[in-house]
Amino acid sequence: MKKEAQETDLAKVNKASDLNVAASWIFTRDIEDIPSRIKDAVGELQDAIKEGDINTIYFWHVHNMNEKNNPEVQKELNTVQIVAQKLVNSLAGDNSVKIVALEVGNNTIEKWYNSSNKRIMVEDTITIDGTGNVFEISGNKWRASVTAVKGSWIRRLYLKYKDDLFSGNPRNFLGAGKRKNKINLGIMDTVEKQPENFWAYNNGLTALVNDYCIDDNNIIKSVTGITIINGAQSTGAIGAVESLKDDFLVPIRFIVCSDPKIIEEIINNNNKQNEILPSDLRSNDKQQIRLRNEFKKYPQLYYSGGRRDSTRVRNKEVFDPYLVAQTLLAYHGDCVTAYNSKRIIWDEDKEYTNIFSDQLSSEHIIFVYSLGRAIDEYKINLKNKKEERTDVEEAEFTFLSKRGAKMLLIYAISSCMESLIGKKILDSWKLFYKDNQDFDSLVKKWNQIIAILLPFHGILEPALIGGLKNREISKNVAMQLRAVVSSLGTVYSMQLCGFIESINTNM
Repeated sequence: MKKEAQETDLAKVNKASDLNVAASWIFTRDIEDIPSRIKDAVGELQDAIKEGDINTIYFWHVHNMNEKNNPEVQKELNTVQIVAQKLVNSLAGDNSVKIVALEVGNNTIEKWYNSSNKRIMVEDTITIDGTGNVFEISGNKWRASVTAVKGSWIRRLYLKYKDDLFSGNPRNFLGAGKRKNKINLGIMDTVEKQPENFWAYNNGLTALVNDYCIDDNNIIKSVTGITIINGAQSTGAIGAVESLKDDFLVPIRFIVCSDPKIIEEIINNNNKQNEILPSDLRSNDKQQIRLRNEFKKYPQLYYSGGRRDSTRVRNKEVFDPYLVAQTLLAYHGDCVTAYNSKRIIWDEDKEYTNIFSDQLSSEHIIFVYSLGRAIDEYKINLKNKKEERTDVEEAEFTFLSKRGAKMLLIYAISSCMESLIGKKILDSWKLFYKDNQDFDSLVKKWNQIIAILLPFHGILEPALIGGLKNREISKNVAMQLRAVVSSLGTVYSMQLCGFIESINTNM
């Protein structure tokens, strides 16, 4: 008969110590030494750390015992945290990634369960530090006050209560990494350099409270209980700066509601706004306006130019703007950035103008985008063959399944284009199909070229070791492939006469 867990039972220390071994494997072992079943996942994690895409890594020791019974577990977890922090700092090249080693026993699980059912975890009465002036409004089952509080007050609140402050929020503070959380870095930059403009730049916070107190002079004095249901990133960013040189005002509204259904609707509706993407901010750029107009010549195709509009895409081939930018950048020489940094292409002026300039036409977009689609379909066809794949096809499928293979192949095909068509290309931006009316047929035209070059994938493989990261290696392998194709150029140009005839070669 199985013995039931007792209050005095101890969690096993060796399970916690195993986390040290796991940290060593994940952060220090050469990727080629990692077992194949987890190699890609570990590689992606290491790359994300190096690129600054991760802010916090958690190590959990999970058990169903009382967390207070065994201090040895906590000692082991402290060791895990110290050792793993040193390892990840070495991998990242700085201390931007925080390691948290956490014991998750009955106490923590109960706390998490309660927080999932209880919207307001912080129940203290908190004195307001702000302008004091308040505008109050009420509905049938709620009332609210709108005011401004000091940034220093928000900072103290966050430093005291941390994530408990966001118990009613779908997200906690996501940190301010080197790349992915540039918005949070921007908020911190405003706090540090332009605090006087914070109120004008920021949308403000929304907090759900149990009650608030307004005196006879219409001054808000305090709130009882609080959870910030919208504005976790602003709150965390204010708390993340090392110190406040100058104070500033933050717009905020406090909402009181006792109806559980209305509370859920308040939380949901306060967190349904669409994320502002870099492409949104470029949608009114003159090049995007021009390209959208050019695509009107092809009613069966739709290119949004970064503008989000789902009302005009029915029964059309939709060109994803991010994939358009990626495939163009890969085709024109930078498959590494194309694969690893698709948002940067839209976000940074230099990368953006390299792609979206006067020389780019809608026809060239169709030409390159159809190549990307052809590679996708070629891979799908190989996948669907399953056990019927030949050894050669199996090797090709394995290559196409590797991280960055598609963008590398696009770049390699571009590098070989002169040898394939047997003609000097004076301006690669002027390559396009003569007839763009049937997109599916344009995709199929690339199949012959893919079938010719893919058997040489072994030449390209070195660029994909550990992921597509090195531009110089990518360039070298593409040039090696070009040399091979060039030696057989006459044969290929005869095989590809139909493809050559279908494209514009008057460059």
